[in-house]
Amino acid sequence: MNVRASHNDKIDSKTIANMLRFGEAPDTNYSDRQRFELREYCRFYIKLIGRRTNLKKRFRRNLHLIFPGYDMVFKNVFTKTSRGILTQFPTPNKVIELGEEKLIELMKDTSKNRIDPDKARELIEKAKDTIPSDILKESVLFELKMLLNLIETYEKHIADVESQMFCIWNKIKGGYYTHTISGLGKIQSVIICAEIGNINDFSHPDKIVAFAGLDPKVKISGNKKTIGGPNKRGSKTLRWALGMAVHDMKKTNPVIGLYFDRKLAEGKHYNTARCAAAKKLVRIIWSVEKNKKPFQIPESVLS
Repeated sequence: MNVRASHNDKIDSKTIANMLRFGEAPDTNYSDRQRFELREYCRFYIKLIGRRTNLKKRFRRNLHLIFPGYDMVFKNVFTKTSRGILTQFPTPNKVIELGEEKLIELMKDTSKNRIDPDKARELIEKAKDTIPSDILKESVLFELKMLLNLIETYEKHIADVESQMFCIWNKIKGGYYTHTISGLGKIQSVIICAEIGNINDFSHPDKIVAFAGLDPKVKISGNKKTIGGPNKRGSKTLRWALGMAVHDMKKTNPVIGLYFDRKLAEGKHYNTARCAAAKKLVRIIWSVEKNKKPFQIPESVLS
């Protein structure tokens, strides 16, 4: 009945009274089938992303056990070149036995001849300076191989789901303007539009803020009133998309970037500033969708 996470005697009493009076919760409109299908794809997409992230964390942990310092040579251990090496030569000893020339050839093949030979020399030097642990070596190597296969499988599924998302989005995006906001990624705009749906369902941007669970927790009991952080109710998918959008847009969108920096200058914690910027983004989304006009950066920001 209530999206907001409020423990309030008056609100609770009114909610109970309305339930007894009307006998049921408000109806939900399921007429927009394409948007609901898109929303399901988006939510599944985020679940797959989360599971892949957990697999990558486990992979890095295992890699650190058998080849400490590898991630100092390859900052991203999941590139094609890095995967090619780890699939065949995951330990320092095997890299040393392979030798510089063969390692360079392997890296050239996996990177389509775009690798710097100095990278191979750096990896061999790191392998010589590394003292790996022999404890649980076989089990860790076995798990490392399995994890790499699982990560590749998840990436294929993620690409398939993303394809389904854009297949629907390309049919309905003509009715939305959120994707015109500068700095907002394609995936993020699709997820946000799928979760919000018809903007006319929200008479004020604060209602979208509440729907995303970004409004503060308010607890009132008797004479005691407490205001906390975001209540994190409503659509966690929308909350995730807004948070990721702000993370990217603070460097690419001057409206969000300046607002975010101002909050930090006021002494706000990073997460508090990020939450405030997400609310700012919601107001921008509500404005462009309500007015049916593409986003434009205000002249006051550009000057």
